[in-house]
Amino acid sequence: MAKKGIDSTFLHYGIKRDDMEIVEQVCNDSDIDAEWMKEKILKVYQEERKSDNLDEKKVAKIINKALKSL
Repeated sequence: MAKKGIDSTFLHYGIKRDDMEIVEQVCNDSDIDAEWMKEKILKVYQEERKSDNLDEKKVAKIINKALKSL
């Protein structure tokens, strides 16, 4: 039976917990820090998506900014 309640992963990153586990596994397999991915890309992406201020250029800017922080 599915667990009911608020999915905090979805609230923070716009991704369901089960899907986030896949993202984390892919990050681990690719030697990418999953926490970095969540905080520097997914969280910022979700914030911009909520504000309806998201287009292809904005997504590229989010990713480029995250990469520069490495």
